[in-house]
Parts: sequence; C-alpha cells; structure tokens
Amino acid sequence: MKNTIGHSFPRIDARDKVTGAALYSGDLARPGMLFMKTLFAGHPHARVVRIDTAQALALPGVVAVYTAADVPVNEYGLQWKDQPVLCGPSSLPEGEEQV
Repeated sequence: MKNTIGHSFPRIDARDKVTGAALYSGDLARPGMLFMKTLFAGHPHARVVRIDTAQALALPGVVAVYTAADVPVNEYGLQWKDQPVLCGPSSLPEGEEQV
C-alpha cells in the first residue's frame, strides 16, 4: 500500500457491528458447552481468610469451583507480579516477590 497515512479505508465489519448483527465469542453457544461465572467478594480491601466451596459444588449443573489454590501462578503485573488473579493465599513463599 502506497501512502496510506491520512487516508480512510472501509471497515468491512462496520455495518454488522453498528447494527448488532456481528457475532462475538460471548454470543456463541455449543451443545455441552460450559459457562463460567465470577463471584466477587463484595469488599474491595477485605482479607479473604477462608473460601467454602461446598454449597456451590452441591448446586445442580456446577462442574467445578476454582479458587486461588487451583491456580499454579496466581500473580501478574506490569512491572512486579504483585496482583492476584484470584483471591486467596499467594502462590509465592512468604516474603518472596516475583519480578
């Protein structure tokens, strides 16, 4: 393409997006497909000391309940890996910081 800076180009998906006809991954369903829900603690700075998954696992249709204990590496971050993916105990030894 020669000299594309400053020129507009048609977006082939624009009409479907603005009319709501475009399909996104969240719109798709397949037979036997599982769905996931996230439950937030409801208290942004609370310290989670225990998570009891027994009631959730007992509900019909529930296949699994995941907590921080199920995530091998539970930290992420742009500079320091200090943000947990899921609430719960850190996957790092006490006092150790992953860079």
